[in-house]
Amino acid sequence: MAIDHEEVLSWFDAVNWLQGEWVPDIVVALWNGQKRFIDLLEEIRESDTQHRWSNRTRPLSRQSLARTLDSMERDELVLRHEDNSATPRAVWYELTPDLRSFLEERAGPTAEWIKDHRDLIERVRRRRFAPERNDPA
Repeated sequence: MAIDHEEVLSWFDAVNWLQGEWVPDIVVALWNGQKRFIDLLEEIRESDTQHRWSNRTRPLSRQSLARTLDSMERDELVLRHEDNSATPRAVWYELTPDLRSFLEERAGPTAEWIKDHRDLIERVRRRRFAPERNDPA
C-alpha cells in the first residue's frame, strides 16, 4: 500500500500531538481507567516502566504533573472531572475517547513493527542517551 507525502506528514502530526515530557507516563497510567490526581502522581512516581525515551533524572513533582495535565487537557488528550461537593475537592482524569480510539486502532500495528525491529529501536535508544564523548579535535 503506497502512501503519499501528505499522509506521512499527517503521521508526524499525530506523533507531535502526543509529545511532552510526562505525557507517555500519564497515558500509560490512565490506560486502565480514570484516576484521581494524587493516585496518578503516586502511580507514576512508583512506576518502574518510566518512558523509555526519556533521560529524566528527577521524579515527577505535583507542579509538573499539574502543568502537564493542563496541557494535555488543552490538547484534548485527557478529560478533567471535578467534584466540589467532596471535602477536599475531588479531581480525577481520564483519557479522551478520541485518544483512546486513536491508540486502540493505531498502536497495535506500530507495536508489531517495533517488535519486529527491536534491535534497531534499542540501538537508536542507546545512542541517543549515551553520554557524549569529549574527543579532542
